[in-house]
Amino acid sequence: MIILPSDTCTGCHACYSVCPQSAISMKSNAEGFLHPFIDAIKCTECGLCVTRCPVLCKQKKHDGVLPTAYAVINNNRIVQRMSSSGGVFSVFAEEVIRNGGVVFGAKFNKEFAVVHDYTETLEGISEFRGSKYVESVIGDSYFNAKRFLESGRKVLFSGTPCQIAGLKSFLGKEYSQLLTIDFICHGVPSPKVWKAYLGKYFDQVIQAINFRSKTESWKRFSMLINCSMMRYEQNHNK
Repeated sequence: MIILPSDTCTGCHACYSVCPQSAISMKSNAEGFLHPFIDAIKCTECGLCVTRCPVLCKQKKHDGVLPTAYAVINNNRIVQRMSSSGGVFSVFAEEVIRNGGVVFGAKFNKEFAVVHDYTETLEGISEFRGSKYVESVIGDSYFNAKRFLESGRKVLFSGTPCQIAGLKSFLGKEYSQLLTIDFICHGVPSPKVWKAYLGKYFDQVIQAINFRSKTESWKRFSMLINCSMMRYEQNHNK
């Protein structure tokens, strides 16, 4: 069973997170994108997956109130270079951490797949810096964000517009201590394609990936993959 067809579902994980019976699992389709599938045996047809779906139940827009726009850049040149754009995410993240809060964002795991996670330390913010042009796995991030919010802590959650919509649909109410950051999104590439691309480097150990490296200049950014010695040589030296 499925909730939405693949060409409509954004894979935001809202239905997966809200299901009280854990009857929904996120599985990759033929193109490698995550979509929800319902276990008919576990499902009690409560309808939460439908009523909390941001696509099926769009949130009402604010009545005629236009947002205020600002142009901002981080004054820390080091953080600027480690970030994809102006390093503004780090400013918000550091402020939240210093006030006892928690920061959620997308990072690379050990296999350089993109996953959502959280940090409670200033040092941990660095893993979330920089754009990752791959669909990230939300996993239990919505659960964890709600847990921190219910305990009264500040939470900063960074993600795509679809993921932010999924988080707010899952939460089902406003939290004064929740700050969300999204961005103008043109769509996310497939994790399956990303994994196949990294397969070209199977004989080397990847140490770091930067999708928008400023090695040449700010305007001529490029993708940079740092690799160490060949894998078999590293194992031999051990």
